[in-house]
This record gives sequence, structure tokens and C-alpha cells, in this order.
Amino acid sequence: MATIDFEKSGGLVPAIIQDEDTHQVLMLGYMNQAAFDKTLEENVITFYSRSKDRLWTKGETSGHFLHLVSWKVDCDQDTLLFRVHPQGPVCHTGSDTCFDEPNVHLNFLEKLETVIRQRRDEPEGTASYTASLFRKGINKVAQKVGRGSRRTGY
Repeated sequence: MATIDFEKSGGLVPAIIQDEDTHQVLMLGYMNQAAFDKTLEENVITFYSRSKDRLWTKGETSGHFLHLVSWKVDCDQDTLLFRVHPQGPVCHTGSDTCFDEPNVHLNFLEKLETVIRQRRDEPEGTASYTASLFRKGINKVAQKVGRGSRRTGY
């Protein structure tokens, strides 16, 4: 298990909260050792509130909890990244994020990536144009993408 350096910044470390599904950064809070331990124990994000001077579980008043999926510590062991499933809006203002951005899933790009990957992996002899491009090599794929870009102006 990773070591977290809570002492480097006086007992608190930044905790970045990211949506597991959309990858959108939702908010930033701070944790001490007790908040971190409670988060792992309950699988719900708990911060150390500097203004309240106590542990504070996100959603304890609003019901908009942040359900823990996974976590990582950065290379300096002094910042945490939590991936969560949010239960409702994250910000106290009612916004999806504390940065006033919508927390939307970019389904189109993910679906396109899935289709391209499936076509790439099709067996030889299938009728897929995309699969035939992959079989011809990366240069043919790049040429096709380049031609398409010139036509659309991108």
C-alpha cells in the first residue's frame, strides 16, 4: 500500500475528486489521516473541514454522497486522487461540479472508439472498410484521416 505524507503540509493533503465514469474533476477537498481512514472504511468520501475544524462526510447534509471507487497517491505522496460515483450534484450551489461545469459523459467519442476497435479486430475477409485500412497499415489510416480532415476543415 502507498505511503501518504500527511506531515509535509501540516497534517492535510489535497484530495482531488474525479467522476469514475466521465473523468470530470468534481471538486478538491483536504484530508487528514482520520478522514482518509474513514473514507476507506466506509467507501464514502470524508474530508477534514478546515472551516468546521472536524471530519465532514460529503453528503452528510445534502444526501449527495461521493461513493469511492478507487484511489491513488501522487509521485510525491502528498496529493490524493479519488475516483467516485457521485450521488447527485457535488457543489453546494447545486452545480454538477465545484468548477461550475456539467458532469456529462462523452458517449459519442467512447462509442466511436469502441466501434473502431471492434472493426480493427475483425477477422480477415470481413467487409469492413475500417478493418481493411488497419490491415493496410498505419500509413493508410493516417492518409484517410488526413483526407477527411481537409474535407471538413479540421
